[in-house]
Amino acid sequence: MAKSGTRQPIPKRIQVQVFETDRWLCRWCLRPVVFPPAMRFLQEFVKAHGHSRQVAFYDLHWRRDLSPLLDELGASIDHVHAHAKGGSNDPENLATICAKCNVRKGSLTVEEHLRRYKRIPVKSKHGEPQRWDGLASVFVILVDENPGLATVTEKAWASALKHAWMESEPA
Repeated sequence: MAKSGTRQPIPKRIQVQVFETDRWLCRWCLRPVVFPPAMRFLQEFVKAHGHSRQVAFYDLHWRRDLSPLLDELGASIDHVHAHAKGGSNDPENLATICAKCNVRKGSLTVEEHLRRYKRIPVKSKHGEPQRWDGLASVFVILVDENPGLATVTEKAWASALKHAWMESEPA
């Protein structure tokens, strides 16, 4: 049993549900997010195919110098009502958040965050992304092709993603 105040991990299937619901867009700034495990597998893919130059796709700590996309756009799950202020892990209280908004929002309320960091609509004649998946599909393919590279956690992510996609396919 967890100690009082200890944060329980959010099940991967719930996190995937939130990413899918939010269409892999940060709920607060509406920018597309990138699935971090996909970036690790892309980095390994490039190395395995003989690319001799180092690439800055992935770093465990999302350092800007070693993984600039994750530093800005790494996908996380946010508690709409902050966990630190009693917010639950219920899917209705969870949102997709990019790394930049996650650092800025902290335990602020949504209203405080949006007041401080106004949402600036992205201007596009074609509208919002409709088929973006944060590179999750690339991740699943690379895990399937390289299962020996995948950690237990990455295998759980791949399984949760496949399960969500099977449930969402039309009958």
